[in-house]
Amino acid sequence: MIKLLKNRKFQIALSIVALLFIVLLSVDRFSKVNIIRNIVTAPVVLVQKGINSASEWVGGIVSGIRGYADVIEENRNLKDENLKLKQQVSTLAELVEENERLRESLGIKNKFSDFEIVGANIVGSNPGNFYYNFRIDAGSLDGVEIDAPVIAGDNVLVGRVYSVDLTSSVIIPLIDEKMGVSVWNTKSEGGQGIVKGDIELKEQGRCLMDTISEDFDLKPGDVIETSGIGSIYPRGILVGRIESIHRDDSLIERYAIIEPLVNFNEIREVFILKNKGD
Repeated sequence: MIKLLKNRKFQIALSIVALLFIVLLSVDRFSKVNIIRNIVTAPVVLVQKGINSASEWVGGIVSGIRGYADVIEENRNLKDENLKLKQQVSTLAELVEENERLRESLGIKNKFSDFEIVGANIVGSNPGNFYYNFRIDAGSLDGVEIDAPVIAGDNVLVGRVYSVDLTSSVIIPLIDEKMGVSVWNTKSEGGQGIVKGDIELKEQGRCLMDTISEDFDLKPGDVIETSGIGSIYPRGILVGRIESIHRDDSLIERYAIIEPLVNFNEIREVFILKNKGD
């Protein structure tokens, strides 16, 4: 045995075996224990990765749902704010309109200081291409009387009161054939004529001016107003614009087609002029 240990070849072989053993022990990844560990832990790692991926996917869905809910809530808030703004704009428009009506009423009151002003709303009308009469929500209890002049807020003639009951009245418009108004030219206040309704022209929303005095200087485009002659209409109410002028050869008289300044399809409020002495 001692000889074997002293043998040179044996010593070399023993050294090689020892060296290999040490190398195998130092390289842990190739050990049997590590191989077994890898075999056991590999499936666990895969399962954990799957769980993590599923958790991330579910988390993404939850985040998406929360984001969608936030968008819906934000959209609802924006709609509420938009509705409030619309209501504010509508209220402001109503205030502006009311202010304009008050200014018009004050202007009419100042212009016709000899009259009491009764304001009224149009609550009904006869259907047709143009309205043939209007019903207003003011009657004898409000001081409205038959034949009282009726004007719009911008001082244009609408017509006159035709019939009255306690709480409402009927107005016939300027284009009605029962109307007749003495007028003159606003640019010269010279000459006179009579504006009245005409059955044929009424369908066109126009009226007729005849009985034109020779000194009445007029041409298409001129604006005419009430002259104040007569007992119904005070001077200075705008009536219409001359659309065309014609001459009746048989009578050698002029007549004109008048376009009323009031828009019968748009008026909603009117003012009735009542004599203070009545």
